Amino acid sequence: MPRLSTSPHAADRQLVKGLNEGDEAALAALYDEYGERLYDYALSMSGDEKAAADIVHDAFIDACRRAPRMRDPLFLSSWLYGAARRRCIRRGRPKVLFWDLDGEFSDAPFLERAETADPAPDRPPSDELHDLLRASLSRLEPVDQEVMLLAYRHGLRPVRLGAALGLSGRRAAVRVRRARAQLDAALRREIDRARRECAAAADAAEESRSAAIPVLAAARIPAPEEEAPPEESSARGLRRFFRRGGDDSPVDPATELHAAGCGDCRARAGVTAAALLRQAPAPVLPAALRHRVMHTATDPELAGYRADIAARGGTLTPSGLPSQPDVPSPFTRRWLFTGGGMAGALAAALVVAFVMGPGIGGGTLSWPPFRTHPQPSITQERPGGQGKGKGGPEGPDGGAQARPGQPPPQPQTHEKNQEKPEDPSQTPRPPASESPKPPGILVVNPAKVEMYGTKTAQVSLKAQSGPVSWTAMTSSNQLILSQMQGGMPEDGTMRLTVTLRTALIGLPGQGTITFTDSEGSPHEVKVVWGATLL
Repeated sequence: MPRLSTSPHAADRQLVKGLNEGDEAALAALYDEYGERLYDYALSMSGDEKAAADIVHDAFIDACRRAPRMRDPLFLSSWLYGAARRRCIRRGRPKVLFWDLDGEFSDAPFLERAETADPAPDRPPSDELHDLLRASLSRLEPVDQEVMLLAYRHGLRPVRLGAALGLSGRRAAVRVRRARAQLDAALRREIDRARRECAAAADAAEESRSAAIPVLAAARIPAPEEEAPPEESSARGLRRFFRRGGDDSPVDPATELHAAGCGDCRARAGVTAAALLRQAPAPVLPAALRHRVMHTATDPELAGYRADIAARGGTLTPSGLPSQPDVPSPFTRRWLFTGGGMAGALAAALVVAFVMGPGIGGGTLSWPPFRTHPQPSITQERPGGQGKGKGGPEGPDGGAQARPGQPPPQPQTHEKNQEKPEDPSQTPRPPASESPKPPGILVVNPAKVEMYGTKTAQVSLKAQSGPVSWTAMTSSNQLILSQMQGGMPEDGTMRLTVTLRTALIGLPGQGTITFTDSEGSPHEVKVVWGATLL
């Protein structure tokens, strides 16, 4: 197994430059530098040697074509880990990371170990270390296990780790701290469980030996002035060790006493989570994988195969790094944040609208707000654009407003266009049989209009016992009537359309439409509407 070492920055720049120029020596150096690391990572993530070899092969072929597109060549390791990670996740994320159970734990870390290493004499056996590591990792989420693997076994700093995971350096550092705390707590629980089992087994063996002795020695009770034996002092120190990190689980004094004098328990207590990850067994890199990578990358007949491998690698981020399938892109996160804020504001507005109910009374709230003062049915314009005159009371907009009991005012014209009235003596009078009929009665139906889920409604007018002329006025600018004045012959009918004008969000409200006939009698129609959207 070749010795692993971290790549200096200058070497990464030279490798990226060589890949951009199509240098075969640069690809060979890149494989020798990162081949075993990627294989160890892919095997831990997949648990299948053949699948891990395929992932490493495709990652290097993809790097030959697209790694030079990175903005910063110093992120070469992040690019390779990101390309391998995307392919691992596409195949399925394991529940627990994989290691060869028959392999031996090494004394040196993964990135610094040599081909041979003798196990430390004060360390538990490898099968027990395998059980501790697997049981501790099973208490973490798969993504937290992967974070610990890359951070402590493969030595990726938060910035490069975040680039490989598709996160920022700050978020990657937070994930590392959180996963480290969880893994340490899980390992403490596993060590405590193993310690209790060891103490129980020792007690059972002691009882079996005591049963074979016919006469039991009397237990010697230490005097108050005697000092505590060294075993008790060690037990107190061990109690402080196991209670570090906020572990408030009850501790059995007999178990502490046993752990203080047991060599296996003392060796087990010195195990840390980071050391387990660094010293876990490393796989043997297939010897034929290097030749396979070089052949695929350099054979001219395999150009289409290389393009297909790069296409399966997915898209690249704006920084030129492989995008990860479990992490949304920055643009997607931005749109999700904006859309979530808009959805929350809209939901809050709808909740307020429905809580307040349709009978708010008075004006209504809408966005953008409308002016809700009453609008006159007929305005009278003066020459020169002046809205004031002597013809009567003025409406809210400066025009003359029709008074009850008077016919609607007629618009005035310019004096040059006015004709002089004819002599009444020369005007022919209608015969007595053609005398005008008296005005009739205006009938408005219905008296109340409800608009829930709609923005239009119908109002019918009818003239009884004679002709009728009418005018209309609305109490809110949100209510629009299809016709504001008119006339009908005897027994004539009309249907008018009431339209509710709203904006993006409209709250429930109510208003009135007042119809005034030629006799000045008002007829009111109450209009009620609910909450509206768009």
